[in-house]
Formats: sequence, C-alpha cells, structure tokens
Amino acid sequence: MNEHLHYRLQWQSGAVYPGAHPGQMVGGGQLFKRHVPFIASPDPRRIDLRASVLDPFNGFSVRVYQQQSSIKLYLVADLSASMRFCGESSKQQSLVQLLLDMAYSACNYGDSFGFIGCTDRVKPCWYMPAGQSLERVKALAADISQAYFSGNAHGLIHATPYLPGHRALVFLLSDFHFPLSQLRELLSSLQNHDVVPIVLWDSYECDNWPDWGLVSVQDLESGKDRTLFMRPALRQKIRVAYAQRQMALKECFRAFGCEPLFMTAAYNAALINRYFQQRVA
Repeated sequence: MNEHLHYRLQWQSGAVYPGAHPGQMVGGGQLFKRHVPFIASPDPRRIDLRASVLDPFNGFSVRVYQQQSSIKLYLVADLSASMRFCGESSKQQSLVQLLLDMAYSACNYGDSFGFIGCTDRVKPCWYMPAGQSLERVKALAADISQAYFSGNAHGLIHATPYLPGHRALVFLLSDFHFPLSQLRELLSSLQNHDVVPIVLWDSYECDNWPDWGLVSVQDLESGKDRTLFMRPALRQKIRVAYAQRQMALKECFRAFGCEPLFMTAAYNAALINRYFQQRVA
C-alpha cells in the first residue's frame, strides 16, 4: 500500500495551473495578496469599500488573492552497481517504494511526477518525463525492481538537462559512494531547483562486522574481491570512516543550501514526512 508523502515547500510556485502549494499567481485562493485597481481585476464581488474610500484618486480597489499552484516533482536516482547492496534491507526495493509513494503523493496533490535514472549516463529506458499517469509509474517500478544495476554514478551530472527550466522539487537518491568533487559538481548544476538529498546506506555496510575472523568483501562497481582479517581495531576504523564520511557529506550538502536525509534501515515514509516538518518549522 502506498503512503502519502507530505512534502512542503519553502518557496512559491510560478506555475499557472492550480494546485496545492503557495503560488506567485493571483486567483481563487484564500490568502490575501494585495489591492489592485478595479480596471486590473474587474470583479465587483471583491471590491474593498474601505480601501476604495482611502484611495486618493477616488477609484475602486479590489482584493486579489494568492493562487495555490502545482509543481513538478522529480526523482533523480542512482542506479549504479553499489545500489544493488542488500543487507538489513534492499536499496533497490527502497528506491522502488519511494518511486511509487512519490508518484502517488504527486497525483493526490495535483502535481506532475517524473523520474530520471542514472548509471554512467542517463539511460532513455529509465527516463520518464513529468506527468500524472500512475499506471506508467507502476510499469516503471516493476521494471526497476527486476533490473540488474551496474556501472557507476557519473551519469547523475547529466540529469540536469532533463529537468524543467523553472524551479522544481527534486529528490536526489543515492548512496553517494563517489568523490565529493563529483558531488559538488552535481549540486552546482542543480542550484535552480529545490533539492532533497536522500542518502541510502545500510547498517551492514558500516556496523555489522565481526570482531575477529576472515571476511570476504566485494566492490560492486569494480567487481574486485578482497579478503579482510577482521579485528576490533579494524572494525572501529570502519565505523570512524563512515562517521567521517557522513559529516563530510553533510557539510557538502549544506554548502549548497540543502539538508540531507540519511536512511540506514528499510525505507520509511514517516522519516521523509518528519524531514519536511522540520524543514519548514
């Protein structure tokens, strides 16, 4: 069952079409915006007699209201080999569930939803322009759930031309296991949009290591295997490395004006809703 994501905006949509978010257009909303001369908005029902009496030019003043407008919502997702990781939960299935919940929520809000899937490039089969068709999203989600992720995440930087020219809400989903220089370039290209970074990690990556023993690990992107002799000092070193990486990612995102959401367990829509509640508090 799909869960509703209550995404809230800190900005006004410039879209002409009515929706559920604060807009820049004037129309049939409930929030008073300003007074205008009657000739600019010839609606006798909204004449403000008090403001008209105070008009030094003896004209009629009309109250106009802020229209609630729609937005475009995009999920830009990393489909590289590292996103195949499955420990306490499956990153691939978390991606699929987020995709479905976002499309369902966008439909309820009257917004358009689009998806851009990236490996070393933006693949046409994983690109879906913004629209309001849930059936199209369900078909895409079914394909992604069965796909074999491969390659690296260099294609994320090429997602920007597929986004609209005006401001959109962009969820950026990845484990961000790539250089910070690449991340800075990506965030710089997305500065025209409202970016919500979701960092998919797993507790098995950073914490579920034995104190002693031989452990075989594999780099999913290069395919290289390596055997580690685990000991308490090495286990602590891995934990510290992940904590340092988390701090470095936070500093990088905050430098571009966005706060990351770290998911280290199974996908949970309540975490995203709490994130937006804190963001607008």
